Amino acid sequence: MFGVRAEKVCVAVENGREILTEISFAIAPGSFTAILGENGAGKTTLLDTIMGFRRPHSGRIMVDGLAPANDNYLQRREIAYLSEKVDMPADWTASEFLAFNRFFYPKYQVSLEAPLLAEWGISPGARIVNLSAGEIRRVQIVAALCQVPRLFVIDEIAAVLDIVGRRKFMATLKERHQSSGATILFATNILEDLNEAASHILILKKGRLVVHQAVSDFMKSCATPSLADGVAARIEQP
Repeated sequence: MFGVRAEKVCVAVENGREILTEISFAIAPGSFTAILGENGAGKTTLLDTIMGFRRPHSGRIMVDGLAPANDNYLQRREIAYLSEKVDMPADWTASEFLAFNRFFYPKYQVSLEAPLLAEWGISPGARIVNLSAGEIRRVQIVAALCQVPRLFVIDEIAAVLDIVGRRKFMATLKERHQSSGATILFATNILEDLNEAASHILILKKGRLVVHQAVSDFMKSCATPSLADGVAARIEQP
């Protein structure tokens, strides 16, 4: 299980504008944390920093005690990254993409490929160019599940899944979280998907951390029984 710790993390772009401003938190190993916020709040930038794709301008971020920007290959083998930014060669088949993934993940379980492809309605011989955006993400989900990771880092992909796919995805994540104790970081704006799945929420607003709490504690502090209404109210506060 991977824990994630941020200490006064600031991330700026070339013109000096800060995307993240003094973000500090500690995500416990084995937690399921939903990362929430308006478009442009910094969710993707935070996940990119956790993955090591960006270096903090100041402060530090640690994943399982190591700085991800140092490109720790051994650590990356334990992380499944799901994002719309992941491109797949258009002329590859689903099975060819999965075969490519096997090379990087020593715990990869080939025996899971066929049943997972069938469960997610993807033909092994289907070419990526002929798949819809949602079907491409289904292939990516199958690859991630076969990796048997200790940490899932998920950036918004539920938005391109249909309602059946989203329900299946959330049920699968919940099962993996409970059965293997994997740590899950899930950036999304579809709060209905989080019912009975997320253990913690982290809310960003204009690049600043405004909430990091257990879902149960957050709901106790809200004047509404709806998680979506509670999050919206927190974001709308001046």
